[in-house]
Amino acid sequence: MPKRDILDVGIDPTDFRAFYADALPRVYGYLVRRCASAAIAEELTQETFLAAVVALRKGTRPDEPLAWVLGIARHKLVDDYRRTRREAPVGDEEAVVEMSSDGRGIAALSAVPRDQRIALVLRHVDGMSVPEVACALGRSVEAAESLLARGRAAFRAAYWEVTT
Repeated sequence: MPKRDILDVGIDPTDFRAFYADALPRVYGYLVRRCASAAIAEELTQETFLAAVVALRKGTRPDEPLAWVLGIARHKLVDDYRRTRREAPVGDEEAVVEMSSDGRGIAALSAVPRDQRIALVLRHVDGMSVPEVACALGRSVEAAESLLARGRAAFRAAYWEVTT
C-alpha cells in the first residue's frame, strides 16, 4: 500500500500550507507568552496543529480558521496546566516568562504565583468569564475568584516594584 500524505483525506495541501504559514507564528506567539518555557510552547504548538489536522480529516470546516486553531491552542494550554499541576511538587511553581515589548507588565506577571498567573491570563488576556476560568482550572467559582483577587494584588505589587 502506498504511503499517504497526512493531507490526502479531504484537505487541499496548498490551502493547508498557506493556512499553516499564516497561523503558525500566531499560535506559537499566543503560547510562548503563556508557557513556562519556549520548549513547552513549541510542544503545545505541535500538539495544536496535530489536533487541527485530525479534526480537518474528520470533516471539520471552521468558518474562522485562525480563531478555531487558537481555541485549540488554548485547550492544549489548559490541558498542559492541569497535567503539570498534578505532576508538580508543591512549591515548584516558578516559571520563566519571556520578555516582550511590554517588559514591565510581563516581568510583573512573572512574579505572580503560577496558579494566580494562569487565572489572570485566562480571565484578562483570553477574556474568559470567572465560571469559565473555574472550569478550565478544575476549581469552584469561589476558588477562581479568590485566585483572581490574590493574583491582581500580587500583580499590582510586583508592577509597582518593577516600575520604581
